[in-house]
Amino acid sequence: MTLSSRVLLVDDDELTLQMLEATLEDAFKVVCVTSGEQALALCANEVFDLVVLDVDMPGLDGYETCRRLKADFQSADIPVIFHSAKVSIDERLQGYAAGGADYLAKPFDPTELQAKISLVLANRDKQRELAGQLDEVMNAVLSTADMVGEAGVVLEYQRQLASCADYAQVARALFEALQRYGLDGCLRIRGRAAALSLNARSPCSALENSILDHLQAQTEGPRIRPLGAHTGFSYGSVLLFVRDLRMDRGEAMDKAVSERMGRAIDNVAMLVEGAIVRVSALDTEMAARELADVRHLVSMTRNALTDISARSQAQKDEVKAIFESLNAEVESSFLHLGLTHSQEDFLSTLLKQHMEAVLTSMGKSQEVEDFLARVILKLNQYS
Repeated sequence: MTLSSRVLLVDDDELTLQMLEATLEDAFKVVCVTSGEQALALCANEVFDLVVLDVDMPGLDGYETCRRLKADFQSADIPVIFHSAKVSIDERLQGYAAGGADYLAKPFDPTELQAKISLVLANRDKQRELAGQLDEVMNAVLSTADMVGEAGVVLEYQRQLASCADYAQVARALFEALQRYGLDGCLRIRGRAAALSLNARSPCSALENSILDHLQAQTEGPRIRPLGAHTGFSYGSVLLFVRDLRMDRGEAMDKAVSERMGRAIDNVAMLVEGAIVRVSALDTEMAARELADVRHLVSMTRNALTDISARSQAQKDEVKAIFESLNAEVESSFLHLGLTHSQEDFLSTLLKQHMEAVLTSMGKSQEVEDFLARVILKLNQYS
């Protein structure tokens, strides 16, 4: 986001336009128009970095204006933020279907508006950075699509899953399989390691995240559910939203097309179930590594405590042996010292008293020894 970024504001309400312009004019080059027709004409001749588009307008409404922008090669890449007092999930789904990047409620909050614009422009820059790499991948995927049938796509996908080392690789394999079916959408994976929300090109937009949040909140009911002209797959740790895949196909739809969409839903469900299995396997592998680390730590701790206990006992035995040797030497020296009987008794008693005092003091460490023994026994159960 820079001062050179050009933002087109489209709203039929002059007061709203003035408020939007006042909020953004210090950070962007702002252009204002009051209709969808004017917006299309400007975008056909000028370059804009982003459009803030009112939904409810006379003539062309925001959704139709956005669809026409996206249909024109020159303006197709301009991100659109819808601005409306209608913020239900159905309205947001219409905005998503029309090609919007985010949805802003009326009346708008200036801080929220600026944050949404910053995020959308950052995502656009990231998409442009990855565009070259993505085009190469897409060309490779599309070149093989004609050679692989529906069952072949699933089999190839399962083969790729076996080598996926993290959630991002699982998501990439799933999107490649979707693209072979001519489908697109957004995905959320929630596992032991992390949670990530992606589309085929980049992290999910704010609007895509809100749709996935809606799917995630639907904890009851079928795992596969219609969302307007689209379909959501809610499988616990994996959520997938597929655009332009209808569950409710209606009587007007051609039978062959209806059957093809039915098979597509079944195939996508198999893709999601495969992702679930691989995510679970990755989580199990992570848990096994963590358990191995814990067991190694337990083993090191047990060995250290066992060594401390052995050293303590050895020290106690050594001190006792030293006192016993000292007492024996003193008693044997009585013959050469010329001490009286009472003096010999005094020295002998004194030595025994001190030896007993030291041994008594060391005996108190038995409580520590007993505690260490209990700890070692407990650690042995986890090794």
